[in-house]
Order: sequence, then C-alpha cells, then structure tokens
Amino acid sequence: MKRLLILSVRAGAGHTRAAEALEEAARSRWPGAHVAHVDILDFTGGFYREGYVRSYLEMVNRAPELWGYLYRASDRGKRPGFQARVVRLFDRLEFARFRRFVREFRPDSVLSTHFLAAQVFAPYRRRGRDRFPLGLVVTDFDVHAFWVQPTADRFFVATGELAARLAEQGIPAANVAVTGIPVRAAFSRRRSRARERARLGIPNDRPVVLVMSGGAAVGSLAETASRVLARGHVQVLAVAGRNEKAHKALQAVRVPRSSALRAFGLVEDMASLMAAADLFVGKSGGSTTAECLAMGLPMIVCDPIPGQEERNCDFLLEAGAGVKAYGPASLFYKLDALLSDRVRLQRMKRAALRVARPNAADEILGSLAAPKRVDGRQPAVDN
Repeated sequence: MKRLLILSVRAGAGHTRAAEALEEAARSRWPGAHVAHVDILDFTGGFYREGYVRSYLEMVNRAPELWGYLYRASDRGKRPGFQARVVRLFDRLEFARFRRFVREFRPDSVLSTHFLAAQVFAPYRRRGRDRFPLGLVVTDFDVHAFWVQPTADRFFVATGELAARLAEQGIPAANVAVTGIPVRAAFSRRRSRARERARLGIPNDRPVVLVMSGGAAVGSLAETASRVLARGHVQVLAVAGRNEKAHKALQAVRVPRSSALRAFGLVEDMASLMAAADLFVGKSGGSTTAECLAMGLPMIVCDPIPGQEERNCDFLLEAGAGVKAYGPASLFYKLDALLSDRVRLQRMKRAALRVARPNAADEILGSLAAPKRVDGRQPAVDN
C-alpha cells in the first residue's frame, strides 16, 4: 500500500474515531506509505457543513423520537427515484472540490467510515469513472439502508448478522468482511485496573463508574453524573469531551460526602479511564460500544436514542455485556444492583471480551491486499 485515503464525516464522533483508528493502524503497518485522513465536510461550503452536523445533533437532543422515526422510515428500502435524483444533483454541486481532491490524491485504496463518500461517487463509478478501490467501514452494530451502496467494492461490518442483512439487500457475500468496528490500539492492550487507578490517583475503596454521553456530550451529562453519585459510596469519572458547557456543568455538580467526582473535558487516553472503571454509564454509540467491549467494561445504556443507538444496545443485551435503563429510577436501580453484585459484573466483563474485536483496524487493512472472501466468524453470544 503506497497511497491510502481514509474518509470520515463528523456527524457524530464515532465516524471520526473509527477513521482515526484506521489511520493509526495504517501508519504502523505501512510506515513508508502516504496515509491521509480527511473529513469530507471540510470540502463543502459552511452552510452545508453546519447544517449537516447541526441537524443531527439538534434532532437527537431535542426530538429523539423524530430521529428514530426518520431512521426507521428511511431504512425500509430504496429512496424514490425523484428524491435520489435530487440528492445526486445537490451532491454534484456541493462536492466538486472533494471529488477533485480524491482524484488528485490518486489513492491505491479508499476507506470511508461514512456512506456519504459512496453516495458522492456513485454516479461517476456507474459510468466507469473513479474506479479506485472503495471500502465502507460500518460504524454501528446495525447496517442502515444508506450503507447499501452497490458501487462500493468492499464492506466491513461488526457482525455476521450484518453481513447477512447486506446480502439480503443484494450486496455480494464476497464483498463483505466481518471485522468488527475499528478502535485504536490502546483499547486492545490488557491493563491492570489497580495500576491504572494508582496512576490516576483513584483510591480502591469504592467502585468506579465512568460516565459519558458521546464525543459531543449529547444529552445532560451533569444530570446523569448526579444520579450515579446519589447512589452513594461511588467514584465517578465524567467525560464531557469538547463540550465546554457540559464540562462547566459537571464542575458545579453537588457531590455527596460518601462519593467523589472527577470531571474531564477532552481525554486523549480514554482507554486508561475505561481500564480503571468497574462500570460504564452513558450512550451506546458504535465506537463507544466497541471500545467498552474491547476493554471488557460492562455498560448501562441510558435512554438510548431511537435508531442506531437502540440497535447497538440490543447487541449488548444479546451478548450479556450490558443493561438498559430508562429514566432516573431505572438507572438508580440497575446501577445499585450491578455494583452490589461483583459476580454478575465479572460475568458481564467476560461476555464483553468474548464478542470484542479489538484488532478490527488491522483486519480491515490486512484484507485490502487479500482476495475477496467471506469472513464467516461471528461473535459468540452469551445466553
């Protein structure tokens, strides 16, 4: 591999994190190669870029049920011909600079962690242009109809079930590999919980709960942290990411005497916090879920957003690696039940490690030069 182009879209942090994991693995695997990771939206106008990102964040924050309806409605089959033509026309006008960049890059291979790249190039590839090898890396434990892009060459999915669903939609089985969702190498290393706690200055006298709500801190992080702290005799590590408002709200949370709270903004080494924690509380984004599984960290998923988060949560429940909580009373009850039952927590930890695919990035890169094949390996499910 001499020239590898990795594409992402910052509509939700998961697409970017998966791309960063692929970039890290590629630089390690091919140190002499030209590896580039770019966000497709950086090549679009400000109005389109802000609208694309904000429409998603605003909807999941303010109208999650509407997002769920739209997700399900658009997953029922192909879009009508007229709508597809409008989308193609808009893409043709908006993405000229992006297409020019890709063509001038002259990639040996392209990996995209968002379906938008395939949508943009589809009309040209159907006419025999832009025939660089294009692989789509699905970043959830679900595969929405938008990912069904017949002009893509390869599809990399989290589970065998998703491979079967793509086959049902007409994607040749030989074009699909079951690899898992890419996570950075830090999440594949086994770590000592005691050593990580000592390094972070976290005492061992109380259970540690990691509280997050996604890379953009979607949802009320301070509220969730307060509910966990109310359980008493618990240490909370709360991560606000890039959301400064959420970080300030965390710092203002009232902490009961028997508990402790450490508020973080953007954390570079999230694997260390996960290694130090007994339990995760937050949202079930695809990348977050894959990272928790790789670290063997049981999850309590709070009020999953209808759509991909609910389906990621379903996968966790089937695997025995997580539980779901709706509302404050449900969260309090399940948090207390799990922290009071070390045997159950250990069972969930083992279940998480059984279905984890921490080497997904390497598997994807390794398959780029390999003949097309079906990776029939499916994750074990703890019934």
